[in-house]
Amino acid sequence: MKNLNILKMLTLACGVLAITACSKDNPSDGEGDTGNSGKREKFVFIVNGQGAGEGGATGNYILATDNVNEGSISIVGNGMPATELSFINQNNHIFGLTYGGQGPITPYNIDNKGDLQRLKNEQVNAETAGIYGHYGDKNIILGTTNRSIVNPVATLRNYDAQNFSIANKNTVDLSKVLGGTRMAIWTGVFQVGSKIYIPFQSADGSGNWGGKFTTTDTTYIGIFSYPELKFEKTIRDGRGSHIGNWWAQQGLAVDDKGDAYVWFSANEASLASKNKSGFLRIKKGTDEFDKDYYFDIESLGNGKIARGSYLKDDKFLMTIYNKGQQAEGVGGGLVKLYIVDIQTKKMTEIKEIPAHEQQGYKDVVFVEKDGSKAYYTCQNLEDKQYYTYTIDIKNATAKKGLKFVGVAGVSSMSKINY
Repeated sequence: MKNLNILKMLTLACGVLAITACSKDNPSDGEGDTGNSGKREKFVFIVNGQGAGEGGATGNYILATDNVNEGSISIVGNGMPATELSFINQNNHIFGLTYGGQGPITPYNIDNKGDLQRLKNEQVNAETAGIYGHYGDKNIILGTTNRSIVNPVATLRNYDAQNFSIANKNTVDLSKVLGGTRMAIWTGVFQVGSKIYIPFQSADGSGNWGGKFTTTDTTYIGIFSYPELKFEKTIRDGRGSHIGNWWAQQGLAVDDKGDAYVWFSANEASLASKNKSGFLRIKKGTDEFDKDYYFDIESLGNGKIARGSYLKDDKFLMTIYNKGQQAEGVGGGLVKLYIVDIQTKKMTEIKEIPAHEQQGYKDVVFVEKDGSKAYYTCQNLEDKQYYTYTIDIKNATAKKGLKFVGVAGVSSMSKINY
């Protein structure tokens, strides 16, 4: 990645937090168990105010609201300032992660009065995570960011989100998981069955940012054991491209049947591939790519994949680049929103959500557990304000709702019960 693109995205979409993470910014993750610890619930957003900086020291806020269907919200009188850069929700809490060296994992939740609170007494010190994701509904897997061949040993940690502690950890030499002398650059961590799947990009490792990305026409996934966090093997497929994107924690999801699907953009300028943008599948219990399944989404004529999230049954919510549009590093380019059926291989545009610029890292999405509705937040091109849309999944329609006032970006949404 180029530093210029990084700085552009910082001011454009990252300024604050994420529930996904960022090595010089942040993304977000609105998925994962919310705990069901109470009868009331609030939507929780990570936003960045005007003038937020790369270090996360100013401009970062957590907002909570009962209703996303109408009205407006701002950080004035509502937001809780937060110094963390990245966020992930688990076990009915939100956990803030710092950037740079080592720092605390800080839990947040909502008290019985409905107010956000920071649990300082439960902070745990850990190295900064470049990748992180859920395991079950009580654990978070975190991996340090290592891109240089001269510093290839990374650490995986298993964080217990119930007891607020590091349960165990293990190291892996990222210069060896692809074979030869290539450096594996991991882009996310996902639970598939009882294993941990970590997608990789392939680079020569010649610099702190990974150097030259040498193999963009192959899809790589490293498979690790749980709870040992030990590397077992790498699987690969020459029909695709790299999964996910830098600091995004997106690109793989497990459906209701237990099959894993991966998607790839093959569009980012510096990582473009000869292969088409699309989906591959790993059937439940196989730990191998399914040679009988390939979905070339470009053949439908609407463009390449930007980002995606799993909804229910065979349906995914995907941002798709308009024809001729291309990512500018980790974000940028105009996209439209579609519901994609990965069995019938059809896609339906959600026309109520107009074309908008792709945010950095990951889409801001929350999906209800029963699969009836999803919520999507993006910036309107006309007034430059952010809005949350409620999506009717069955009918592929949406309604504009909550408006964000005076924020430079929204990087995640989730729910907390109280």
